[in-house]
Amino acid sequence: MSAAPMDTILVVCSDEYYSINLIGSLQDIGANVVGPVSDGDTALALAAQTSPNLAIVADDPTCDRDAEGLARELHDTWGVRSLVLDERVHAVGEQPWLPEPETLDRLIDTLAQAEAAKLQ
Repeated sequence: MSAAPMDTILVVCSDEYYSINLIGSLQDIGANVVGPVSDGDTALALAAQTSPNLAIVADDPTCDRDAEGLARELHDTWGVRSLVLDERVHAVGEQPWLPEPETLDRLIDTLAQAEAAKLQ
């Protein structure tokens, strides 16, 4: 499965090993990757400078906002849709920042590849 020609994905993750695998998987599907960054303020600054169309927030950023707060701010400020890898966030409430269904399916497949590589 390949990324859309213009997929630029911002990766917010503090786990170095997981980030390496995730970035490799994203590049394998043809995505341009920005990051990884662990700080939410840096993520917002990079979004302003690089105009990603997607973000993957793998864990809570190091800032005053949690993963959901960062996803909401990326969407509200820059229109960046985000996949937040925290089951608590996806179980409750409205998430206007979520990617479109076909993009979400593609990202989930890519994340499964990264997770499989992490377990090896």
